[in-house]
Amino acid sequence: MKVGELCTRRVHTVEPSRALADAAREMCHFHVGALLVLEAGDEKRRPIGILTDRDILLGQLARSADLFCLTVGDVMTRNPLAVDADMSVFSAIRTLNAKSVRRAPVVDADGALIGIVTLDDLLPAVCTELAAIGSLVGSQARHEEAAG
Repeated sequence: MKVGELCTRRVHTVEPSRALADAAREMCHFHVGALLVLEAGDEKRRPIGILTDRDILLGQLARSADLFCLTVGDVMTRNPLAVDADMSVFSAIRTLNAKSVRRAPVVDADGALIGIVTLDDLLPAVCTELAAIGSLVGSQARHEEAAG
């Protein structure tokens, strides 16, 4: 299975110049842990950053500043790890693990935003594959017992 088939296509985005307090409110309103950061006017919608709830907390604490004084660009993670829509689920898990991230934008061959994928999206796909393997092993054992 490919990441592009599993990713969430409805992605919440924000521009780097947006007030951090507004972005935090939007994350609360939509119950999401991250917003993808896009440059204003980029028709291809190539992610230039990601803003996570962790970025907000650590960015504010590091700067000892009020959320209303900071912008998304001040605290976002720049140049986020992006995964290709054609990447397999297992390759995506290895890639996320190698960079110690839980979520990543999903892009096409041109780097255009398609969606976002999280470990929560990938785990059920892995479980389905493992269940299929378990079923195969069980049916093979039953077949051998019946033949023997």
